[in-house]
Amino acid sequence: MKLVVFGATGRTGRRVVEQALEAGHAVTGIARTPAKLNRTHERLTLVQGDILDYDSFASVLQGQDVVVSTVGKGAVFGSVKLYSEGIENVIRAMEEYGLSRLIAITSGGTYPGWDDNNSIFYELLIKRVILRGEYADMRRMEERIAETDLEWTIVRPSGLSDEDGTGAYHVKVGYSLPASNTTRRDDLAEFIVDELESNQHPRQGVAVVNI
Repeated sequence: MKLVVFGATGRTGRRVVEQALEAGHAVTGIARTPAKLNRTHERLTLVQGDILDYDSFASVLQGQDVVVSTVGKGAVFGSVKLYSEGIENVIRAMEEYGLSRLIAITSGGTYPGWDDNNSIFYELLIKRVILRGEYADMRRMEERIAETDLEWTIVRPSGLSDEDGTGAYHVKVGYSLPASNTTRRDDLAEFIVDELESNQHPRQGVAVVNI
């Protein structure tokens, strides 16, 4: 399978790249500074591009099978447009070059109301104050994806951790799970690569958390 990974040099993106290569896929990583990945492989192509600049990456999608968006940008007390404007460019390019499969990472924080699976601190301060702009833009991203005819899967991790993966994680359609408020990036990447191959959650948003 040939996949394009946006945000390939990020902490989650680089794990998706690595696990996809280990699974035998051909990967094209797109990032503003691709050299940061510091990785070479016969099935890895690195491209300098910006998800907010359509012309910088659009033609790269020609001949590919799947697009994976791992872009992320923390925002404190501010507005964010990265997710919604970026996915608009991705969808445009996918439609132009005939791709149909999209996997995009957002967050369980996109749940529009009060989520009883989360702590009061998270719901009141993190979700509604500190990361309010980021989550609002992620919701716009999710809404735009759902409007398309693409075969998409939205992946909603909880609090991301750089600890080594355990392979023990839960997946459920929805936004969060009461079992945990942590998602290890290794396990998130494992789920995404598995989903590429199994396509078990077409046109669904799923929560992924560690046990």
